[in-house]
Amino acid sequence: MKKRYLVLFLSLVLALALAVPALGGPSNPVASVSASVKSIANKALKKAKAAQQTANQALTAANNAGNDAQKASKEAKAAQTTANTAQASADSAKGTADAAKALAESKLGTTEFVASAATETNETNFKLQTASCPAGSVATGGGFEIGPTGAAASQVTITSQNSAIYGPGWLVTANEISGMSPNWNLKSIAVCARP
Repeated sequence: MKKRYLVLFLSLVLALALAVPALGGPSNPVASVSASVKSIANKALKKAKAAQQTANQALTAANNAGNDAQKASKEAKAAQTTANTAQASADSAKGTADAAKALAESKLGTTEFVASAATETNETNFKLQTASCPAGSVATGGGFEIGPTGAAASQVTITSQNSAIYGPGWLVTANEISGMSPNWNLKSIAVCARP
């Protein structure tokens, strides 16, 4: 019976020696493969964690870009609304202007500009010109022209301009400024309308 226990004990020591290399047995190929697989699994886990971190960063960037796009879309819609309002105001103003023009044309008829001939230069230091409107039209306003262009205009002053006293037209009077002797002429311009 002692032999039986001895054989059993030796068998147990041999089995342990084979299973655990530290006890002097040969290296276990199953243990080596398991260690290698564990190392590969650890490396794969590190790579998976790095990939997950990169994916999380990309997701954050995508969310930020989405938020920026939504903000830009809201701003674009607000700008479009403002532009539409401005267009509506412009259309309304154009309608008002067209109506005013139509009313003016219905009251005044066609409008034309009529200019007098220019006075001769250096006739006198005082000049008077009248631009007469055609028969059937009236002067609604007017203006003048001093020529020739250049320094002459700064040496002359307009003393009056109004609707012609005698007949429909525009009357303009002008004088040389005291102490000046420019070479100048005067032209009257009438804005005439046919009712």
